[in-house]
Amino acid sequence: MTIRLVYYSRALRDMSLQDIQNILTTARGNNSDQDICGMLCYESNWFLQALEGDRETVNELFLEIADDVRHEDVVIISYSYIDECIFPNWHMGYAANSGAVTDMLKSFGLDRFEPEKLTPDQALEFLQNMSGQQQLAA
Repeated sequence: MTIRLVYYSRALRDMSLQDIQNILTTARGNNSDQDICGMLCYESNWFLQALEGDRETVNELFLEIADDVRHEDVVIISYSYIDECIFPNWHMGYAANSGAVTDMLKSFGLDRFEPEKLTPDQALEFLQNMSGQQQLAA
């Protein structure tokens, strides 16, 4: 069974561009090997991420992510069985801070990136929109 898990967490320190690149390089390699796809956003010391793939594989990956010492307050905001992935082109896409991020947040009534204030539908819409923006830029 294929699932989608969306969570947010708070970074324990500011993440540099190199930190994010290291996370993405590791995630893309591991996710490719495990047939997992998804999207990550980091902004204002918050992570928001969607993972899609085989239920057991995603569950195991999430447990590893939850134990990562770089963040805390890990909260699953949605977990659902899906017929198809919405991030199939990304072993791990990344949404960097941009005008599109700001515009999307404003459409949700937010002045800054605060994933704990997003509904599950808004969080997924946000990540899906950012994925589309990245594909246009690629």
